[in-house]
Amino acid sequence: MKGLNNLIRMHKWKLDEKRRELSDMEALRDEFSQQVDQLGLAHAREQQIAAEIPEVNFSYANFAIASRQQQENLAQSIAEIAGKIDMLSEEVADCFQELKKYEIVQDMREKKQKIAADRTAQIEQDDLAIDMYRRKRIEQG
Repeated sequence: MKGLNNLIRMHKWKLDEKRRELSDMEALRDEFSQQVDQLGLAHAREQQIAAEIPEVNFSYANFAIASRQQQENLAQSIAEIAGKIDMLSEEVADCFQELKKYEIVQDMREKKQKIAADRTAQIEQDDLAIDMYRRKRIEQG
C-alpha cells in the first residue's frame, strides 16, 4: 500500500508540473498576442501621424517594415507555442489518466480492506454472541 501511495504522490507531482508548464506556455502565448495587438495599434497610430504630418512621412516606411517584421516574428512564435501547448495538453491528459488508474486501484484496495475488516468484526461479534448464549444456557440449565 505504501508503494502505491508513493506512486500516486509521484504522479500528482508530475501532473502538477505539466499543468504549470502548460500554464506558462499559455501565458507566454497571451503575452505575445498582446504584443501583436500593441504593434497593430502603434502601426495605426504612426500611419495616422504620417498622414497628418508630411515631414515624418519618410520615416513611416521604415517603421512599417520593422513593425510588420515584428508582427510576423510574433505570429511565428505564437504558432510554435500553440504546437507546444497542444503537446503539453496531451501530456497533461495522459498524466491525469495515469494518476486516475492508481487512485482507482487504491480505492479498490481500501474497499477490500474495509470489507475484510467488517467481516472480521462481524465474525468476532458472532463468536461473542454465541459464547454469551452458551454461558446463559449453562447458567440456566
